[in-house]
Amino acid sequence: MKVSKFRGFTLIEILVALAIFAVVSITIYGRIGDLLLQTGSLEARTFATWIAQNTLTRLQLEQVPGEAPSAGRTVENVAMANRDWELQTEISATADPGLRRVEIRVHHVNSDGRGDSDPVARLTGFLGQY
Repeated sequence: MKVSKFRGFTLIEILVALAIFAVVSITIYGRIGDLLLQTGSLEARTFATWIAQNTLTRLQLEQVPGEAPSAGRTVENVAMANRDWELQTEISATADPGLRRVEIRVHHVNSDGRGDSDPVARLTGFLGQY
């Protein structure tokens, strides 16, 4: 009977290889989940920032020449990227009578139609008399 020079893997070697593969697979799977969460969060913050910037630009364009905008607070719901957002705009006076501070906060809208407690994006700007 001839003895072959080549031998196969032992059962122990196969089990060790499978254990290493399982650990690596679980680690990669966890990292992919983290990456998906970060991507969704970044996308939401980008859209919310765009909404805030668009709102500040709209306020600048709607401003009446020679008049400072009136102080006050407004809350409205807007839709962007197939999502609903709550937009809170607060205009307040500053030490300069011709200058107003604008604080804009953008929140996710919950299932009950109200915004989350923490804003996704926040923008502060100023509107002046011109």
